[in-house]
Amino acid sequence: MQSEMETNIIVARLEDGEDLFPGLEELARKHGLRSGIILTGVGMLKDAEVGYFDGKSYEKTVLSEPHELVSMQGTIAILDDKPFFHVHVGLAGPDHGLVGGHLFKAKVKVTNEISILVFRDIEMNRVKNEATGLTDMKMIKASRATGTRMGKHGGASQPSMDLDTD
Repeated sequence: MQSEMETNIIVARLEDGEDLFPGLEELARKHGLRSGIILTGVGMLKDAEVGYFDGKSYEKTVLSEPHELVSMQGTIAILDDKPFFHVHVGLAGPDHGLVGGHLFKAKVKVTNEISILVFRDIEMNRVKNEATGLTDMKMIKASRATGTRMGKHGGASQPSMDLDTD
């Protein structure tokens, strides 16, 4: 794996045969990543396990043969005191048909090029939702520059911040 960081963006190249999630975890350790978003991911994956959540559980499919990684995005938040990668993908097969969903595991085939935006002033945690069994993302603080903390519903609690982007 190769990676570099500029300001708050990590650019990485994972190589043939690497397990994707351990590679992402290595990136997190190397660059001090705790919270952020996966901006882009392209390349090729094999042995990809993708899932569709039907509201109660995941219906999983394993794609053994290599598929083009045409889209990857996700969030990075803390779960059990370490970065947790919530990743979704779009994959194209040899017939040019697309399949996608939540990515549980995969191996890099040929290469993956990934860019990640690192949050420095927003920290996110994952908290178990007893109703769904999933881990929901919760923002736990806002900008160090303003000294504010995120409230229970994502709004700032003292001092007040105007977050309207309209």
